[in-house]
Amino acid sequence: NIKKSNNTMSESMEVDTPAASTSAPPPEPVQPAAEDDEEEDCSDLADLLDSISDATPADKIPILTSILNEPKNRYGSTAAALKERAVYALARAYCEDNRHDAVVTLLTGETCAPFFANITKAKTAKVVRAVLDSVCALAPEELDMQAQICQNIIAWCRAEKRSFLRQRVEAKMASVLFQQDKYGEALTLVDRLLVELKKLDDKQLLVEVHLVESKIHHGLRGMAKSKA
Repeated sequence: NIKKSNNTMSESMEVDTPAASTSAPPPEPVQPAAEDDEEEDCSDLADLLDSISDATPADKIPILTSILNEPKNRYGSTAAALKERAVYALARAYCEDNRHDAVVTLLTGETCAPFFANITKAKTAKVVRAVLDSVCALAPEELDMQAQICQNIIAWCRAEKRSFLRQRVEAKMASVLFQQDKYGEALTLVDRLLVELKKLDDKQLLVEVHLVESKIHHGLRGMAKSKA
C-alpha cells in the first residue's frame, strides 16, 4: 500500500508540474522599435523648446504652455524630460514677466496637472521643489508670493496624500514666514513638523527644520529686547 501510495503521489506531481507551467502566460516580446518611434515623435516638442531661446518672456509663455498641454499626451522618457524643462522655463518666464499670480498657481493648476499625473511621485517632488527654489531665487523680495505658492502646494499635497513632499514644502514655508517676521506662525509650523519628522527619523530634513527653529528663536529674542 505504501509503495502504491508513493507511486500515486509521484504520478500526481508529474502531472501537476507541466500543467502549472503551461498555464503561465508567455513573456511579452521586447519591442525596442516602439521606444524609437516614441523618441522620433518628440521632435516637435524639442523644436518648440529650442524656439524660445531668443524670445521675450511674454512670447515664451504660450509656447511653453502648449508643450505641457500638447494634444498627443506623450509621457515617455523623452517627452517627460522635455516637459520637465518646459515647467522650469515657464516658471522662469512668469517671474521675468512679473506675472506672480500665474507663478502662484502654476504647479497646482491645470497647466501642470496632466504632467504630474503621468510621472512618478519622486519625479513630481523633484520638479516641485526645483521650481519652488527657482522662484524664490528669481523673486527673493516677493515673500507674499512665495508664501502663497507654498500654501497652494501644501494643500495640494494633503489632497493627494503626498506627505514626503508636503513636509519639505512646509519646511520652506516656515523659512518664508520667518523672513516675513511672522515668528509665531513659523514656530507653530516648525513644532508640528518636528513631531512628524522625529517619528520618521528623517535626519536631513530634521537638521534643516532645526536650523529654521534656531533662527526663529533668535528673532523672538531680538523682538523681546527691542520691546524692553
